[in-house]
Amino acid sequence: MNLKEIIPLLAAVIGLTPVILKWLNDRSTEAANRRLIQQAKEQVEFWQVWLLAQREVTTDERFALLKNEIAKRLDNLLEKNIEQENQEKIKKHEGESHSFFQKVFLLYLPHTTSGWIFHTLFYITVSFTLMLLLGLSIPPDNINAAPSWEYFKSELSMNITILLFFVIIAFILQRFANRIERHYKQKKKVPEK
Repeated sequence: MNLKEIIPLLAAVIGLTPVILKWLNDRSTEAANRRLIQQAKEQVEFWQVWLLAQREVTTDERFALLKNEIAKRLDNLLEKNIEQENQEKIKKHEGESHSFFQKVFLLYLPHTTSGWIFHTLFYITVSFTLMLLLGLSIPPDNINAAPSWEYFKSELSMNITILLFFVIIAFILQRFANRIERHYKQKKKVPEK
């Protein structure tokens, strides 16, 4: 595989990064929820079978005590499930604050359509800039030549100007995406009437 085939493939993968991140996050959240539900079902089934078995071998007084104990355990299980659901709702509505690194490289999932647009444009611009950096290090008279730092330095002033232009565009897109995220969080903090 040569460089001409790798660059478009790499640009497409980098452009799809926000979509892949959202899919992975949704998948892991769903898997955790399914595990919790499965564990709760297994516990309920176990206590149900255990209680039926105890009914056959214990006295009525002891069975009543066991029933009360099982009822308490099932109530605790229900409380844990309710608590887990509440924590998920709080996470969804409030959102977590993002670290500096996440804000700089937009490594968080946007909550609005315009956020997704700016995230995607940011990643496309960054991937294009990286590919351009690679392309500017290949001499135009020999396309099959390997990238050369020496050639890049020979045209340094022009190359820096071109790269700086795209870095500024990426910076502007990043600022817009972060501003949209801040506005979204501020709207969520306003108490609903």
